[in-house]
Amino acid sequence: MLDAKGNLLNKLKELDKANKLPSDTTNLSNLMDLSRSVTSHYLNQLVEDGLVEKKMGRPVLWQLKNIESSDENNVNKDSFDNFIGADGSLKQVISQCVASVHYPPNGLNMIITGDSGVGKSYLAKRIYQYAKDSDVIADNAPFLVLNCADYANNPELLSSILFGYNQGAFTGANEQKDGLLKQANGGYLFLDEVHRLNSENQEKLFNFIDSGVFRRMGENKQVEHSKVRLLFATTEDTNEVLLETFRRRISISVHLPSYSDRPKVERFNLIYSIFYNEATRINKKIEVEGNVIDSLLNLKSDGNIGQLKNSIKVGCANAYKDQLNESKVILTDKYFVLGSCEKNKIADILIDPNNKLVMQSSNVWDEELNELKTLLDRFAVADTNNMSNVQRNIVQHLHDFDKVIKLQELEKPIYSQFNYSYNRIICEQFGLKQAKYLSELLFKLFKINFDLDKTLLDKISFKLNSNYRRSSYVTKYFLDTMNNSINLNESIANILMTILLSEYIDETLSMHGLLVAHGENTATSIKAVVNQLCGGYIFDAIDMPIDTGLPEIIVKTEKLLDSFDTTNGVILLIDMGSLSQLYNSVKNNIDGELLVVDNLTTATALDIALKIQQKTPFKKIAESASTEYKINSRYFAGFSQDKNIIISCISGLGISQKIKETMQPYFPDKIKIITMDYTNLKANIHQDDNHYFDQTIFVITTTNLPDSFNIPNINIYDILDSSGERQIKQWLQPYLNEQSIDSLNKQLLRFFSIEGVGERLSFLNPKVIIKEVETVIFKYENYYHVKLDGKVKLNLYMHIALMMERLIIAKNSDSPKINPDEPELEFINVSKGIFKTLELKYNVEVSEYELSLMYEVFKQLI
Repeated sequence: MLDAKGNLLNKLKELDKANKLPSDTTNLSNLMDLSRSVTSHYLNQLVEDGLVEKKMGRPVLWQLKNIESSDENNVNKDSFDNFIGADGSLKQVISQCVASVHYPPNGLNMIITGDSGVGKSYLAKRIYQYAKDSDVIADNAPFLVLNCADYANNPELLSSILFGYNQGAFTGANEQKDGLLKQANGGYLFLDEVHRLNSENQEKLFNFIDSGVFRRMGENKQVEHSKVRLLFATTEDTNEVLLETFRRRISISVHLPSYSDRPKVERFNLIYSIFYNEATRINKKIEVEGNVIDSLLNLKSDGNIGQLKNSIKVGCANAYKDQLNESKVILTDKYFVLGSCEKNKIADILIDPNNKLVMQSSNVWDEELNELKTLLDRFAVADTNNMSNVQRNIVQHLHDFDKVIKLQELEKPIYSQFNYSYNRIICEQFGLKQAKYLSELLFKLFKINFDLDKTLLDKISFKLNSNYRRSSYVTKYFLDTMNNSINLNESIANILMTILLSEYIDETLSMHGLLVAHGENTATSIKAVVNQLCGGYIFDAIDMPIDTGLPEIIVKTEKLLDSFDTTNGVILLIDMGSLSQLYNSVKNNIDGELLVVDNLTTATALDIALKIQQKTPFKKIAESASTEYKINSRYFAGFSQDKNIIISCISGLGISQKIKETMQPYFPDKIKIITMDYTNLKANIHQDDNHYFDQTIFVITTTNLPDSFNIPNINIYDILDSSGERQIKQWLQPYLNEQSIDSLNKQLLRFFSIEGVGERLSFLNPKVIIKEVETVIFKYENYYHVKLDGKVKLNLYMHIALMMERLIIAKNSDSPKINPDEPELEFINVSKGIFKTLELKYNVEVSEYELSLMYEVFKQLI
């Protein structure tokens, strides 16, 4: 009974007889009643069998190959297919090698540079084999090698070996003999350590390169002809050791990096291939412990790959001696003389000599990748209603892709490390055991060469970060961890990983849970237990060595919180330490509510995780925390629970806080006065998510906010006008009586007077700085031909005076980066000149960020 591939071949023969070939994959899959990916898989196998031809284009077309005219011996086997690094760090090197072989009429001479043991001789042999496989030279063409270092102290003998000699040319020359140049005619001559050629022999050699002729030693008339391709190798700087005239005759130069400079994936492959050769030699399976692999990966030796081979060979020999009667040889670190390494960092690997060490051609993937790109195009433009449907189509296509692409033997050691980390991080720490089977598929996606247009990539990334936040975070966490041990080709695969994992992560969970505990793995262990018991990703964790102080915990906690969308609240569980300090430090890094629970235990974490999973309201969790767990807890109310007024001044949180202190006594406890950094306010407004401000009565700023922002807001200097006074009175009437409103207005007027500005200054002389600010304002009015009114000037008096004092106190504070448009950039450049006198006087620098804040005041006036 024929298999599916045989049936497909018969179908192609039928179509060929009916003159219906070439045909595309979709048509053939319909005729065969197979999926498109499986059909493509079998078609590519038939191409590899030499039975079918593939015509590239869109769509790809297939037709039968002319079997009668095909000669199996003429099939071009690419000798670089299994060359480690050919698709990685050595891609350009191999491209140069291929070019040197094919360039008419007799190829190009090449020199290979690199330290001892990096594989220069091995590459030379591969170039020769590739030339034979490509029918550029005859199958029986010679490949001769001369190590020039062997004869460096006898240049005449080296010359006789290279060019040959006549009878009687020197003592002992009893007969005429051809040199290597003649013997290698039609093939390759490889001169290793070519820097050991003396100047005279270099000159003879470049004359031969120019003319194609040479003379034997002792011959003055007759010349010899040879069509030989020359390969050279050296460990030295060619500019220092070779004649310039000789260097100019060598068309191509390639450099092989040291072993320690190769990407970690390639070092894995090199280690595995060497162990594979040893397994084949002893005809036994070899199991290598992970700590041995780790030591070999980090091997730093002048011997490079040569030393690596020697170390592995000696280790295998020692283990083989001890395990002669075993069916499998187990290699532990006791058989090697290697440096210390971290235990259990890398998984063990098993090498079976019966499995072929070959790589699958990447053109097998062309069809699948083209279709995947089409689906990703649709995802990028899909609206919210259709996004999930396109996402499911991508997931299905990726599973079909998994069936087509084989995991190759040489990739298995890398995959074992990938799978080890995937199980530890994704399945255990994040509790996604149901996604365990995705490990191999994800590894295949990471190793393919697949890139998207940057614009499309940005669109997809934005959609994923907006709609699959939790999945995106898990992917990023995994990649950050993996790249510390194995360098991955992330390109598009991180997007595909997010899409695949989103099937198993509940994106509707609005709250974030974070565990912080002392110990090497305490918080992570509890996180893994709780997430696994809940069957999904609920908690994140921060582990702290026992000697870590609270400041370091705060920094790490703030950094992690900054990576989340915390609008809907954060529950933070800690094992010990100053709850009050941690609470006060991190509460400003979140946009919603914060509950900090002291005395972290697995039971407490599990109970809270289940409540988060069941979507229990945040306030209910907070209210029950102190009674249910019998522990200390503190709760920070963000913007979504209580009625609030937000104050945000471009002059900084210090002024906002002073305004808050002025206003707070007039308001009942149920109304919160909240200060917010102006940059954060702008960021939240730009997110265009007004639900964030659902409980906000109004926003007070010292600049005008965008018209698109539909939450009530007022520039506090507008309160100085009667219209502004009426507006704020209208907003406050439901909460304050008329007497309180009038009294509050008087206090605010006092606050923003010239006298009020002076009271806010700690050590600058108010009269001096205000006079200097007047000069600054005058320069702006002259440049922009405007006349600023009183309330704008008051704003600038306050802002510039306090800014100068703040810069004097904290000269080296970092400022956020800005991306100004043309008008803002002009304003910044003008301002630099205006402030130059003040900068010199007070020995400060007014940053572009500070000037961009001032532009907020000016932009509607200039």
